[in-house]
Amino acid sequence: MLRHRSADSGVSSCISRVLAALAIGGALSIGLAGCGDEAPVSGERHQAQSDEGAPHKVKWLEISSQITPAQWLVSRGEDKPRPVSDPEVQRIAELLTTAHRRYRESERMIANRSVQVEDMLKQIGLAEDAQDVLEGLTRIGGEVGQAEGFGSISQYYFNLRAASVSRADALATLKARYGSKS
Repeated sequence: MLRHRSADSGVSSCISRVLAALAIGGALSIGLAGCGDEAPVSGERHQAQSDEGAPHKVKWLEISSQITPAQWLVSRGEDKPRPVSDPEVQRIAELLTTAHRRYRESERMIANRSVQVEDMLKQIGLAEDAQDVLEGLTRIGGEVGQAEGFGSISQYYFNLRAASVSRADALATLKARYGSKS
């Protein structure tokens, strides 16, 4: 009988570990689901587009947007979107392409994260344009396809800046940690 109880407790322990692992995995899946490139629910898309009236005036760039991430970043504060042929749009497009290769995130998500960092910095009294955030974090070097994504690097950058580290010192810290090792 003692042997039977010990087998039952071993099975119970195993089941408990499996259920705990499934719960943790489920929680991680739910948390990461908001970070993908999937289109929002139709009501969310309509709300985002109608907030400002023009595709370059939306708070976040949607996957179904009619303008490129570079156009959106460059045109956000302007009366109308700049054309794809605009030199500044082309410069930002090159940065987004480089960041996409390096960080393995979509250009749209990188543009959105750059704006998010701009907004977060503004909330703590620091003025830094999303284009400057993008350029600084793209220029730190790093290996193509590195494990850390743009979101992680930008959060680290924000934390450094929030701790009163200068822009130059924050970028130097990131370059030392994540820059190219060759």
